[in-house]
Amino acid sequence: MKFQRPSILTYQETIRFHGHNGPFLALGYKLGKYIDKKHKLKGIMDIIIKVKVKPKKPFTCIIDGLQCSTFATLGKGNMMVEKSRGKDISVFVVAGKRKYTYHITGKAMDICLGAEDLHKAARKIFRTPFSQLFNLSLP
Repeated sequence: MKFQRPSILTYQETIRFHGHNGPFLALGYKLGKYIDKKHKLKGIMDIIIKVKVKPKKPFTCIIDGLQCSTFATLGKGNMMVEKSRGKDISVFVVAGKRKYTYHITGKAMDICLGAEDLHKAARKIFRTPFSQLFNLSLP
């Protein structure tokens, strides 16, 4: 069965879904919007995402940002989470026959982990160029 794809959630709706604003949520949302635009996703199952992340808050907040901006969800099974040993976060994406891996940069981690004010840090994530937050590698 194919489902029609609704509009992705706005960032304000994403904050409401998640419960609060923060830089890891913003990071996931920003990456998801980039992925959505890059791959011109049309259906709710057009993408598979595997997030390799430390299974601890605040790191896991990136998952909610990605879910709200890509339609890949844990419940539908087109998003998976794998435990990472350190603080590094990698996001593996399969869109059709294309495969990509996005690695969160040291600069992004510094913004997220050095946040004294979660709202300001989230705004900083949105103001920082994509290339300074994520490194792309191909398999």
